[in-house]
Amino acid sequence: HPSLLYDEMSGLENLRYFAQLYGLEDDARCANSIAAVGLDPELGRPVGQYSQGMRQRMSLARALLNDPKILLLDEPFSNVDIRSAREMVKLLAGIRDGGKTIFVVTHQASLLDGAANEFIWMDQGQIINRTPDLTFRETA
Repeated sequence: HPSLLYDEMSGLENLRYFAQLYGLEDDARCANSIAAVGLDPELGRPVGQYSQGMRQRMSLARALLNDPKILLLDEPFSNVDIRSAREMVKLLAGIRDGGKTIFVVTHQASLLDGAANEFIWMDQGQIINRTPDLTFRETA
């Protein structure tokens, strides 16, 4: 998936740009969003030089920037090392505990075990199962 970030800009420059689009002009918010995903807001190199995992985390920082009530994430853990993925799950659990709704599409559902309120299995756009944990139950 494309990161929807500008490769020639630093992470902080990207978030400043998107903050302006949201009508937010708060450097502290941008820096906090970057730090929340485990990156250094002072990292001045262009996003195009980031690893895939860093780009993925920066995309999450961008998604968090305007403090959305509902967060939609598509494969947020792809190309992210396991330690960083677990840190992202803790961050998402904290966001959920703050009253936000988060939808995550992932092939790595085991990372969310214990952090998700509900797991939904889909096949060809249809819900085929819903459970509170990763135990798939056959339905009649």
